[in-house]
Amino acid sequence: MIAVTTGRNPSQSTRRLCKELARHLPRAYRLVRGKLGLRQLADRLAAAGTSRLIVVCRGFGGPGQLDLMRLEDDQLTGLSPTIILRGVNFAAAPKRRYMAKIKYITADVKEAHPLGEVLSDFFELPLAGRERAASGRSLHISKDSTGGLRLAPINLLTGKPEGFTIFVKKLRW
Repeated sequence: MIAVTTGRNPSQSTRRLCKELARHLPRAYRLVRGKLGLRQLADRLAAAGTSRLIVVCRGFGGPGQLDLMRLEDDQLTGLSPTIILRGVNFAAAPKRRYMAKIKYITADVKEAHPLGEVLSDFFELPLAGRERAASGRSLHISKDSTGGLRLAPINLLTGKPEGFTIFVKKLRW
């Protein structure tokens, strides 16, 4: 299982990104943090049998970074890279409430493969080229118009993004 939570004092868009990530990622759920510190989060994850955590931190009014963490020996350990965000776009709410979960991580540019390998390992999803992935949904990593990376769940049949688009400013390895 993967828990998705916010940092301290989240904005509305930070909370929305947490909900969207929990909706699209397989075996993920949203964890309301409240005033819990990292030690209390580790205890709650251990009690729930969850070993992985995504923390969406606030920056300048919206989501600013994504921290990937793993629970090892009742301690939360940060994983590289920290994903520094330039921005997030949300699509209009879908007409149907059920959303198929992501089945693959896909990347179509060479610069995206290191991040794709980390995300593939963290989410326990296969990393595939877009042309080799079967039907379903994928967390697709591509380049945007400014040369940065973009992460978005896409429908592999239509190639259209669904839900949200995360624009990456930089990766802190």
